[in-house]
Amino acid sequence: MSNLIYYSQEDSRWRNIMYSITNDKSQTIGTSACGPTSAAMAISSLTGQAVLPTTAVTYALVNGYRTVNSGTSWAYYASIAKKYGLSCTQTGSLADVKNALAAGKLVIASMGKGNFTGGGHFILLVGIITTNGVTWIDVFDPNHDNTKYGNDGQIEQGIKNDGKVSAKDSVFTKQAKQYWIFDKLIQGEPEMKKVDADGIITYLKLAYGVAKTAEEKKEIGKLADAAREASGQAKQNG
Repeated sequence: MSNLIYYSQEDSRWRNIMYSITNDKSQTIGTSACGPTSAAMAISSLTGQAVLPTTAVTYALVNGYRTVNSGTSWAYYASIAKKYGLSCTQTGSLADVKNALAAGKLVIASMGKGNFTGGGHFILLVGIITTNGVTWIDVFDPNHDNTKYGNDGQIEQGIKNDGKVSAKDSVFTKQAKQYWIFDKLIQGEPEMKKVDADGIITYLKLAYGVAKTAEEKKEIGKLADAAREASGQAKQNG
């Protein structure tokens, strides 16, 4: 997609700002906020709104998504995406990620030890191309001067230390732990798929059948209607 926004977590404007819930001054945006910085890039690119890493970090801290020593919680991405009117789908499927990138969506990847990190690191995937039978995925790395890329031919750096690289899809097959697909919400798109709502409603009908009081049945009816509304269906209980 066009109009992509890049941020480095090591930008001098914010790299030394603390990102910690234990007042650990060694935990800063520069050392620990690859996740929020990746989210800030995705949100800014998709919405056209300038959401800085400082804003994304504050959201994580205020809403309990900063862990003690393991960076940013995986639950953070769906939450902050919703705040800015975006959809976020978590997946472990590289095939889903490739389809999403081909459709112009953006994807945050949690990487394990390998070409991007010695421990754990979040990066933003922004594009995909196949050349001579090899599929390359374009990456915005919030650690712009990452020294882990190596010389094994798996990463193409382009301009050194600009944070924008390309990686062979095999890197993700071996090293990625999880992905979050970010996209613009279609206007009027229901919050829940009908098939998921129907599954919830089926369960609630069973609960309704064994409910002992009118109050319990009333509450179950409210829950069923909430599922119907979330999936674009009409309420049935008033």
